[in-house]
Amino acid sequence: MKILIIDDEDQVRNLCVRIIRKAGYDVSDVKSGEEAIELIDDKNEWDLVLTDLSLAGQVDGMQVLKHARSKSSRIDIIIMTGFPEINTVIGALREGAYDYLTKPFSDDTLLRSIGRCAEKRHLSVELAHEKSLRTELEKAYHELTRMKKVNETFGHFVSPEVVHFVLNHPQEFWKKGERKTATIFFADVRRFTPFASSVQPERAMEALNQIFACVVEAINLEGGTVNKFMGDGILALFGTPIPNDNHALCAARAALRARDAVDAVAETRRKQGLEPLRMGIGINTGEVVAGYLGTEHRAEYSVIGHAVNLASRLEEAAVPGQILIGPDTRQLVNGDFVIKEMKPVYVAGIPTPIPVVELVGMQASDAKTSKPK
Repeated sequence: MKILIIDDEDQVRNLCVRIIRKAGYDVSDVKSGEEAIELIDDKNEWDLVLTDLSLAGQVDGMQVLKHARSKSSRIDIIIMTGFPEINTVIGALREGAYDYLTKPFSDDTLLRSIGRCAEKRHLSVELAHEKSLRTELEKAYHELTRMKKVNETFGHFVSPEVVHFVLNHPQEFWKKGERKTATIFFADVRRFTPFASSVQPERAMEALNQIFACVVEAINLEGGTVNKFMGDGILALFGTPIPNDNHALCAARAALRARDAVDAVAETRRKQGLEPLRMGIGINTGEVVAGYLGTEHRAEYSVIGHAVNLASRLEEAAVPGQILIGPDTRQLVNGDFVIKEMKPVYVAGIPTPIPVVELVGMQASDAKTSKPK
């Protein structure tokens, strides 16, 4: 702590310097208010000023007190006086003095007063540090809360795995792309356009969300990822971004779950006199490039490749309540499901007919294990 002593009595001033310096403090001294103000104005960072009230010259201790307080609120002032008057003491305290000492005072009295001041300053520093930490913690808490909200909100639109990757790689996520073998799942509500044109928009959205809830639940139960909603259709991925060695089997089970759940909703709607909306589903397995399409400002996780295009074409060819699967998917799930042979189909963009089969159900030995837990 840096201390300045101001007293025009050499004996008192020298005594204070000796006592304070012996106690280990950094101390300087002057004999007039004018010198004190000059030192204070010289930007010396004094922590404590001990000044006599009555000083020789034009500047007394009260003026030094006022000047020091005007320069810096961090400077503490202790008043020394040989003729204490209650009004003078009260006036000094009101002007910001920390303490006052009545001359003559003992070594212990002087050091106790300085010690109390030093302890107060130490506590002030700790409190300021605590306040700063509290502010930082509050900022961190609010930032974490904001990020949690972003995470939760973002999670309504993309999978948790995509959220995690984007938040941990904000600068590079859009550059990532890798070849993977995955199973692509397309589903679309049949005859939704004429239905939507015949009812209020709110009723159309309500019906669509009811169907989507069934399909999304089925996909989630089998470990798939809902990649995007496309009008009245859904694209889901199995095997990416979540690794899954049995992605074709899981996609097939999810398709059966979704078909049965949507058919049950359609039957309920039919009994209520409403349009019994159903879905067509296409599934295909193959090599894709999985990654983020777009720019660093706006991008989405998706997959591209022939396998994706074929899955989309199969979904377009499926009639309401039908699940069509491509040849690679059939090879991976053969023996686990009941399938129905179909005539090869021609699909847009592919010159040769594609052998496809309809997925009807699970084999009897596997049907029990496919039920939700």
